[in-house]
Amino acid sequence: MRGFLVAASAAVAFTAPAHAQRFDDTVTLKVEAYFAGVDSFVRVGLPERPGTGIDMEDVLGLDDSATLPAVQIGWRANDDWVFNAEYYRLGRRSQKTLDREIVVGDTTYPVSATVGAGFDSDIYRFTAGALLFQRERLELGIAAGFHGTNFKLFVEGQGSVGEQQSQVRREGRSIFAPLPTVGAFGQWEPANRLTISGRIDWLSLGIDDYSGRLINTEAAASYRIQKHIDVGLLYRYVDYKLKIDKDNWNGRVAYKFSGPAVFARVGF
Repeated sequence: MRGFLVAASAAVAFTAPAHAQRFDDTVTLKVEAYFAGVDSFVRVGLPERPGTGIDMEDVLGLDDSATLPAVQIGWRANDDWVFNAEYYRLGRRSQKTLDREIVVGDTTYPVSATVGAGFDSDIYRFTAGALLFQRERLELGIAAGFHGTNFKLFVEGQGSVGEQQSQVRREGRSIFAPLPTVGAFGQWEPANRLTISGRIDWLSLGIDDYSGRLINTEAAASYRIQKHIDVGLLYRYVDYKLKIDKDNWNGRVAYKFSGPAVFARVGF
């Protein structure tokens, strides 16, 4: 009996750090490769000209899938508060002969014109989370933060303004939209070394010259291969719509990202 108790105590002592480190890491760094399917739509108009609604993948030939690198830093300040910051980027270029006329800003690009196009988005996400429910292997919380996106796009090719003769013209626009979000998150350890987690961030709000709706969701499973290192899989879905009301851009941007990712996380 005494030998059994000693063995059991040793087993608990050996496995406990894996569990404690999972939930009690003060600082974490996560890097991931996100294999995203992409669907994007833009309309670049002016107050006096509505512009053409353009499916960027169908009309302008941008890739509808991409591998996005992403990095996330987390800080558990104490037993009640956690903070996260994340960055990822999507940049695409294309060249295509148009099968329809499109109007971008001042410029009309006719059928059969060969145009180049680009659409970049830099995404910054920051959240402050309050832990409301905590057990040995489960914690749940709510979060507030912002989801900031820097959009840059252009269309370039033979086009005309009004009755002017056709010439090579470039229409480019950029905007940074920092939109506040609210959300919820949680993580559960069903077995030693294995963690299942999820989160959702949401927004529907108008600010100054733009209004937006955002849904950002993520579900992940990770396994601790060493004391400070996890590897895992996740699935992310982002649905973003932005309406813009400026003198040089009266229109819309909409995009969806969805797909799996692989990641590695280091925690201390």
